[in-house]
Amino acid sequence: MPHLHFIMDSYGTIEENANNIMTVNELLINVAAELKLHPIMPPFLVPYYYCEDAEDGGVSAFILCKSGHITIHTFPYRSCYFVDILSDEFFSATLAETTVKNRLYAERVSSKLIDRRMLDCVEEQPTDPTSDFGPHYMIEVRDFPMTMEWIYRWLDHIAYEINMLPISRPYVIFDHSECPTSISGLLVVAQSHIAVHYDIASKTALIDIFSCAFLKDSAIQNLLISYFGTSFTCKLFSRGSKHNDKYQRKETRTSVYKSWRE
Repeated sequence: MPHLHFIMDSYGTIEENANNIMTVNELLINVAAELKLHPIMPPFLVPYYYCEDAEDGGVSAFILCKSGHITIHTFPYRSCYFVDILSDEFFSATLAETTVKNRLYAERVSSKLIDRRMLDCVEEQPTDPTSDFGPHYMIEVRDFPMTMEWIYRWLDHIAYEINMLPISRPYVIFDHSECPTSISGLLVVAQSHIAVHYDIASKTALIDIFSCAFLKDSAIQNLLISYFGTSFTCKLFSRGSKHNDKYQRKETRTSVYKSWRE
């Protein structure tokens, strides 16, 4: 069974489109349909505009599929967005990129297809916290019993333990209502996510921790050891290149929001 993970970092998008809830919703639906994936829930969208820095606002959204997910995090005021597609079905990376770009324009795209079955053999990329957008930890946990309740509680606590800011409560679901084969869960944090996909028969879990700010690698490793012992593999991938140019209208936007106080 494959476990393909497509990651796409996109720049030069149009602010109005990346802010459009309907556009993001339709993108998720069309990606699932075009790639012939199997959603187990409708799209779930979380607008986030109450962040400390105006340019970090945007829309986070996801669909849980059988043993995988489709996620998008838009940063309209940075003119960028980030997409992840994880699936136990074979799909074309070229078709995935084309489908996303047809729904949400991007001037420049960097994409990669990773086979999560071969995570041990994948080389980690060098990271630069001063210029990269953020870290994406891809984790495989082996021979570890999990239940729906355990996954919910883990997601509900893990963000605080690594200093990430949740902007939703965990969403956890079986792939089927009768005779389920997997459990999937996802927590939306401030413009990123933490996801768990657990195969019941093999007692294997694929976990993603995607953050917009760099975390201490030693803290992540120690935390994983505290939960899973040594029965896991963890690889770090760097996502995106943070814009050096701040949102040019930040002060104007902020002053409009605060004008009622005057």
